[in-house]
Amino acid sequence: YRSLDESLIAFSNQHVYGGRLVTFPGAGRHASLEHHLVTQALGFEDREESVADEVKKVVELILRHATERPDESLGVITLGIQHQQRIEKQLDFVLRMHPELDPFFDESKKERFFIKNLERVQGDERDAIILSIGYGKDRTGKLLYQFGPLNQNGGERRLNVAITRARRRLALVSSFGHRDMDPARTKARGADLLRLYLAYVESGGRLLGESRGAQVPLNDFEEDVFQALSAKGIALEPQWGVSRYRIDMVAKHPETPGRFVLAIECDGASYHSAHTARDRDRLRQQHLEALGWRFHRIWSTDWFLNRDVEIARAVKAYEDALATADRIEASGPSAPPKVSPHPVDPPANPVAKKRGPLPIKVGRETIDRYAPSELLDLVLWVQSDGRLRTDTQILDEMVDTLGFKRGSRIVANIEAAITRYRAQG
Repeated sequence: YRSLDESLIAFSNQHVYGGRLVTFPGAGRHASLEHHLVTQALGFEDREESVADEVKKVVELILRHATERPDESLGVITLGIQHQQRIEKQLDFVLRMHPELDPFFDESKKERFFIKNLERVQGDERDAIILSIGYGKDRTGKLLYQFGPLNQNGGERRLNVAITRARRRLALVSSFGHRDMDPARTKARGADLLRLYLAYVESGGRLLGESRGAQVPLNDFEEDVFQALSAKGIALEPQWGVSRYRIDMVAKHPETPGRFVLAIECDGASYHSAHTARDRDRLRQQHLEALGWRFHRIWSTDWFLNRDVEIARAVKAYEDALATADRIEASGPSAPPKVSPHPVDPPANPVAKKRGPLPIKVGRETIDRYAPSELLDLVLWVQSDGRLRTDTQILDEMVDTLGFKRGSRIVANIEAAITRYRAQG
């Protein structure tokens, strides 16, 4: 998935997708969610559908991003058109005083900066997103629950699109919090989802219903490892994550709350003989490492035959990971390193086989002009070089090969072909 931190997609996975997405937890080095609560100055110059102090805060965040993270793309999403226009006007005025920032706003860039209202962002994605609610209270301080498109049928889908556009981080700007919203007044599903999302972001991604509490119990082997490493003074969190994929246990930084330094996975003997399981584990490990984790794997056979040796190995891995984390933090508040959104090809399979010719003729106008069997043939062709790929990597290569740009219909058709390919084993 596009999100490089689980917190950016966990809310939608829980409340929209029914937990069907398999996501990967981040290591907690950089906060991926921020809530900026502005104080609405009620008066004649303010408007209920576009709070002036929100406009100022959004422009401030845009300038900060352009100055501190010029290599990361940025988009701004507003709920209403009038709020979008006010931000654009204010930004244009302020940028006249900052010509040094012109390169960031260059419209020829591949992922150029944008400000769009909620109904115009389908298909867009950026490294960072600023989501500005805009709507506020009237002059008497009363919240009117007028949230534009969120109050319409399908408003929850529009909000879901907005909150899933970010790859690295999302900043939510509003003049009210979730406690200002009365659940009895939010009749529309979209408005109620906004209330829940406000609570989620305000909590830093921790308020997610029961998903975090519904823990998967450790098996006997994992419990033995957990107790042995805990006895060595390593603070551990079991079954870390919020989707179907959980890291068996993660080691906490002893002094920085919310910071994890090592992912530990405990694999049973059955994995030795399961080729597909090994491939899947390798891909998972690579993806976690791309998200900033250091990784340590313990095999059950090694644990039971050489328990003391394996404990010493795990402690050494933890100490090395902790030293690396401290060294990175000591280097200052620099931007996070560039990471590929997809895992690299496994080192155990470095040489790809040569593919044959394309099995179908490409270049057609729409995705509907390709039969399902043709798309399946193209998936088989992509995979014919023998390299391991995630579904997202296959999708990206298919889109490029067909000459399309991403769109919901294109993605749906290709994902259906990938599903058929996976079902064939």
